[in-house]
Amino acid sequence: MHLEAITSKQKRIFDKLNNFPDYYLAGGTALALQIGHRISVDFDFFSKTDIPKKLLSKIKNVFYDIKVTDILNHSEQLTVDLEGINLTFVRYPFPLISKLKEYQGVKMLQVPEIAVTKSYTLGQRATYKDYVDLYFILNENFCTLSRIIKLAQKKYKENFDPRLFLEQLVYLEDVKDVEIKFLQKRATKKVLQNFFEHIISQYKL
Repeated sequence: MHLEAITSKQKRIFDKLNNFPDYYLAGGTALALQIGHRISVDFDFFSKTDIPKKLLSKIKNVFYDIKVTDILNHSEQLTVDLEGINLTFVRYPFPLISKLKEYQGVKMLQVPEIAVTKSYTLGQRATYKDYVDLYFILNENFCTLSRIIKLAQKKYKENFDPRLFLEQLVYLEDVKDVEIKFLQKRATKKVLQNFFEHIISQYKL
């Protein structure tokens, strides 16, 4: 695991995340820990079931030595602030299509399935970080474009449109550029655009 992808403060939080075995880590931090491409600040956990009301009190008990501020709390999502670090639990209705990875008792998505969730996110509320993550996954050969599409169709069924995904992958005009702390070579928006256009030109639906 690339522990350099999280801060020392995050590491102290991560060490207690094995207290939530019914959830699995997804998103940018799960990816950064596995491929070490950038610093990722927040923790996003998924589960197929509704978020129970008692989860907030459990979080406060686990992190008794940290100030816990709840930001959002309902059956679909619980987000708390742990002194500047967001910890989120989300009801995610789509099935797992691969075995979960585990590190220090914390379950997490493997890289190909993270890529699949990122590809689906492009059609929902894409951020610059989602494009950066997909760039490193594809450019470093952790997963191919064709495999991402195949797995996304398996996971999301009719909710995933390959053609629309490819269109969104090269449309970065409205994506707000945010500061990212890269652990590898910095990838600018222009680099991303050129790379995605190149791999899509070689792909046939």
